[in-house]
Amino acid sequence: MSKGTERLIAIVVLVMLGLSSTLAVAEAPLVSNIFQETYIIDALNDISVQTGIPIVVDSSVSGFISAEFIDVPLEQALARICVPYGYTFKYMDDEYYLIGPAEPKTPTFPILSETGVVKMKHLKADTVSKLLSDAYKPYIKADGETNTITVTASPQFVERILKDISEIDAPIRQVMLEVLVTELSTNARKALGTDWQWDMKESTKEASGIIGFAASTLVSTLGFTSNGTRPFLMSLKALVEKGEARVHANPKIVTLDGKPAEVFLGDEQTYIVLTDSDQGSTVTRQRVIVKTGVNLKFLPYISPDGEITLTIEPEVSSTTGLNRDGFPIVSSRKASTTIRVRDGETFILGGLIHQSETNSVGRVPILGDLPLLGKLFRSERFEIAETEVVIMVTPVIIGEGVE
Repeated sequence: MSKGTERLIAIVVLVMLGLSSTLAVAEAPLVSNIFQETYIIDALNDISVQTGIPIVVDSSVSGFISAEFIDVPLEQALARICVPYGYTFKYMDDEYYLIGPAEPKTPTFPILSETGVVKMKHLKADTVSKLLSDAYKPYIKADGETNTITVTASPQFVERILKDISEIDAPIRQVMLEVLVTELSTNARKALGTDWQWDMKESTKEASGIIGFAASTLVSTLGFTSNGTRPFLMSLKALVEKGEARVHANPKIVTLDGKPAEVFLGDEQTYIVLTDSDQGSTVTRQRVIVKTGVNLKFLPYISPDGEITLTIEPEVSSTTGLNRDGFPIVSSRKASTTIRVRDGETFILGGLIHQSETNSVGRVPILGDLPLLGKLFRSERFEIAETEVVIMVTPVIIGEGVE
């Protein structure tokens, strides 16, 4: 028995199996057929003859299929034939199916494609479009002004791309950074000691989460539940009251996961400096802007298990005078570190030490100004003072935000 005869017998058997549902077939055409390495256009012609519905195929359609259908709805059969080859189909108003590739360069693309528009909820449209697969790029367009993405492709492709967009456009968690910047004198450093670390298992998450530095409310507003940082803070409070320590800043700043943040607390001073011109002896005025104070840069990353990897760059600067050219002399203390902590844990940055020298002269009025003998009525004192900037940082995950 030839292969053609076997195929014909199989088709007859499959058709006979569906005779009991003649009414159902008339309402919703079913396909019963077996294709073995059959040219795709021949298979579609057979399906068209069996269902009585015309199928028009684009000239670019080609390939061979192997499939078995037993009472399979027509559109489901067409999907199983077309989708693996990148083809799509559409039922036209003239009661026929059009099949072809939904590629932008083909003539049938405007007919076979559909368009979906989605507005981003959490991320920027440009960011989402970059994260999508490169295979989607011919079918998507991102608009930064309206923060929307337009998808034009086959119905199956549009559904898949919109699903991927919804998964990428997820809420971003936020981190609030609570910072306390203090400057300690030499006596304050001795009083506090050099070992001010504590058990890192302590967390402020259950506390109020507010660092408010006031002489009477420092400890209570911090609300620590254990004695880990309480001794340090109580000692610091006493030193501030004595004038041995000074609070530079107490900022709180919120940023998105993976996004940098910066806060500057200080002064911006403008200096007018006289400079010589290169073309002659004329003198010109030059405006110099100097920022001094506390500048903090942060970059947090939140891990899936809730740990925070934080890169922090603090800088404390001040002007100490003018040089010979009239330009301001800026004294700066900087640091840069990356640390991993759990949500609500507090860590300390120290070691930003500044040394200053002072030379003071005391004299008896009139007598101290006498030549030669005036030295007997004058006293000179040379002092070296060191101060250290100590920064307490508490990162807290506070929820989700919108980029």
